[in-house]
Amino acid sequence: MKYAYKLFFVLSIFFIAIISSCEIYNPAEPIPAYIHIDKITLAKNFSGFPNSTTGDEGSLSHKITDAWVYIDEQLIGCFELPVTFPVLYEGSHVIRIKAGIKVNGIAATRAPYPFYNDFSQTITLEKGSKITVAPSVVYNSNTHFAIMENFEAAGNNMVKTIYSDTTLQIITSPDPNVFEGNLPNSTHSGIAYLDATPTHHKFECTSVDSFLLPKGGASVFLELNYKANYSFTVGVIAKGSASTTQFAALSFNPSATWNKGYVNLTPIISGAYSADNYKITIGMINNNNADSLAILLDNIKLVY
Repeated sequence: MKYAYKLFFVLSIFFIAIISSCEIYNPAEPIPAYIHIDKITLAKNFSGFPNSTTGDEGSLSHKITDAWVYIDEQLIGCFELPVTFPVLYEGSHVIRIKAGIKVNGIAATRAPYPFYNDFSQTITLEKGSKITVAPSVVYNSNTHFAIMENFEAAGNNMVKTIYSDTTLQIITSPDPNVFEGNLPNSTHSGIAYLDATPTHHKFECTSVDSFLLPKGGASVFLELNYKANYSFTVGVIAKGSASTTQFAALSFNPSATWNKGYVNLTPIISGAYSADNYKITIGMINNNNADSLAILLDNIKLVY
């Protein structure tokens, strides 16, 4: 019994020593610095676009949802905005940010938009402190704008096709449906109406001009601002010497307010390898025989 007591006493001291040593040698948790990004703005590129057929980038409307953050060229992560996130860095470092979008409006296909430049800035980080970064990006100067339809010029590059029984009309500010109607140089938008009558059941418009577009996987996107109370589809007409094929690229859900879409046309353009040129189509079909349907469009950009 006396031996057992001594053994218990020795083991108790041993375990207390181990626990104490753990406290001594366990390093303290590192204290991070914090970076806050509220939003990423899109600014005008005053350097211009020497290789494009248009003079500038048109409307600066965008739907930048994410920030792809690099510190000293190491990827930290993709963050949905606004965001505050910790980093285990201290002192002076270079932060680089790519403006991210939801490709085709799908949350699972987040990616940096290939036509916006990167934002870069030297920042000083302190443990336990928060720094706010306000990124601003522009369209890259090597961006080509094959289509720039904002419905402000006398002509209209989007016209109805032979399959459409309604036309694309132009509305003018102060009509409340005009997108960016309060801006000095943006006072018009396009609109098409459908109803239950057989004579206004289908709408389809296409670009007047056809375009040569890069293949082999080069990025090609269609941007547009839209507002619609019924689903509609964006597509591509690929014209070759032997045949013409129309592809549906993406169907949009209704949106009660003005929205921004980025449609990735790269797979269609690269897949239609025998085509010589391409046109863009936008269409809506009244499958439910509903009344008072409408689609509003603005700032249609075909970029590559």
